[in-house]
Amino acid sequence: MAQAEQVLWQSHAANRWMQATAVFLALIAVGLAVAGLVGPVVVVWAPAVVLLLSALLLLVFASVTVRITGRTLEVAYGPLGRPVRRWAPADFEAPARVEERRPVQVGGWGYRISGLGTTVMVRRGPCLVVRSRGRDFAVSVDDAERGAALLNSLPR
Repeated sequence: MAQAEQVLWQSHAANRWMQATAVFLALIAVGLAVAGLVGPVVVVWAPAVVLLLSALLLLVFASVTVRITGRTLEVAYGPLGRPVRRWAPADFEAPARVEERRPVQVGGWGYRISGLGTTVMVRRGPCLVVRSRGRDFAVSVDDAERGAALLNSLPR
């Protein structure tokens, strides 16, 4: 985001269970790595790497921050706010809307691609939904109604 841009609306959502699971997997990976260093077991490195990568992916998609500025909609993932997806209001093919979605509808928790489009599901309930390039993108955040109304008020 450019420094001169002003944030008009921001919302955040996180899934504590996903975050706790990521920490648990990382601890197991570290334990396996330490066991591989001090013991004769060489086979533990592959599972340690897989568990650590899984923990990182889980941590990244366990929280989301949505920002609306005068020029963009930004969806930032994880505790560091990276990666970030951005759309200009001109990219939207239809007005933004709010939909109630549950994890069972979209295939579970996290970043999901389903018949409903792409959904970032960190909590069940209202999702901010935008349509771009013929596909819906939904993100579960607090106060999705306000975000949709603000997006719809921006000039295209």
